Amino acid sequence: MQLIAVKDVFEEGRAFLEGKRDGQPHEKNLNKAEALFNEILNNNLGHPGILYCLGTVQLERGHFALAIQLLSQVTQIDPKFGEAWNNMCLAYRGINDFERAVICARKAAKLISNADMPCNIAAMHLSRNMPEAALEWAEEALKRDPGHIKAQWHKALALLEMRRWNEAWDWHESRLGGGGNESIAIRNYHGPDGMTPSWDGQKREAKTTVVIHGEQGMGDEIMFASCIPDALQTGAKIILEPSPRMEKLFKRSFPFAFVHGTDEVDGRSWIAIHGKPDFKCPVASLPKFYRRAPGSFPGTPYLRPDPALRGWWSDKLKALHPSGPRIGLAWQGGVQQTRIEARSFHPTQFHPLLRGFPDVAWVSLQYDKTAQANVEEVREKLGVKIAHWPKAVEARDPETQKPNDLDELVALVSKLDLVISVCQTAIHVAGALGVPCWCLTPSQPSWRYGAGESTTMPWYKSVELIRQPKGVLDWSPTMDAVAERLGRFLAQRKIA
Repeated sequence: MQLIAVKDVFEEGRAFLEGKRDGQPHEKNLNKAEALFNEILNNNLGHPGILYCLGTVQLERGHFALAIQLLSQVTQIDPKFGEAWNNMCLAYRGINDFERAVICARKAAKLISNADMPCNIAAMHLSRNMPEAALEWAEEALKRDPGHIKAQWHKALALLEMRRWNEAWDWHESRLGGGGNESIAIRNYHGPDGMTPSWDGQKREAKTTVVIHGEQGMGDEIMFASCIPDALQTGAKIILEPSPRMEKLFKRSFPFAFVHGTDEVDGRSWIAIHGKPDFKCPVASLPKFYRRAPGSFPGTPYLRPDPALRGWWSDKLKALHPSGPRIGLAWQGGVQQTRIEARSFHPTQFHPLLRGFPDVAWVSLQYDKTAQANVEEVREKLGVKIAHWPKAVEARDPETQKPNDLDELVALVSKLDLVISVCQTAIHVAGALGVPCWCLTPSQPSWRYGAGESTTMPWYKSVELIRQPKGVLDWSPTMDAVAERLGRFLAQRKIA
């Protein structure tokens, strides 16, 4: 780039764009950056480097179409400008034009030699439920840089989505090194004496103490807890550290383990009782020991609801509807990082079910704070009541604002005849209890629900996947199919 005469202006603009200069923090200000680049462009019309910077400013602002216009000019002037192809890929992703994004990413991957580009292409294919292509690009990234942690993680997700369990779980460990979307706190129970060693899952003497600790969301913690009975079979003394909300549930469900619900990373609340453990193991690492083949998933129930709460909810549901079927509904799952938009909709979309089966007692299992308003809208628009008890489903008690444990939700679900839910915690609760459950699976699901046309979820025998048609984002065809299936389910129930 021939910018020697205006080098200082250019460097200042780039510092405002990137938020750093000469490796040191600098004010990030897109308006100032844009003004400086425009000043240079006035005397350097059509300069690809300046157009690239202006396009990057628009990309940072989320003005994706404008970024594409500017960056496409850059690639027309200089087809070998790899960073422009890369940023144009990101802009096309911003407007959900996956095909063009991949074209740009492939061009960038040929021009930029590092592993980031093929890794990004792998991520795009994963988001589109194309694990075979994702695996190919993740492996290309690892050829360029075998230690690339994100590429290792994307390879793990692709293999998990294809249910190639024996290969997948070892790569899945890359999440502990920062490969996953969420950072995982390192737990150490030995303090200044050194780092607590990792467990190998093998049989041990009874005096050997192993801590199995939580690390992810509630649904995942329940799903991976299906491996705890296997861990108990090793003969080691097992200490469980689930989320505090699951302490009572895990004590009841795994009576041969010592359970301390905590988010602590050093065991301070129980070391005085049990002493320092010999080994540690994140709960999501258990499958690498016990779930390496399709036949190693028992799929049988393992959570035990509180008997007294179960009786209380039985009476509550009978008062709601003395004899009719009771069906739980959930319509939103995840957060922005876990693609909430792909697995959420307004509950009025359940209308083929709600209006088609007036004898059903509908029960909300939705846990977010919008749920109450949602069910009121359903009553206003469709004239159908969905019972909603915030105390049973929300993370905090609505009266005391103290954290709610899962016992109320588990007891409620255990008394339902069927659960129909998007991909969220209700699926895992129902599956771990053995309650019949239909999982409304988006056309681009996470690895937990598998790729292809499979209707089974190996973790739970009672869960059936009802998939959106491939490439379809609308839930209407799926709801029509669910309504037809529900008719058969209720007819069989009546006969039984």
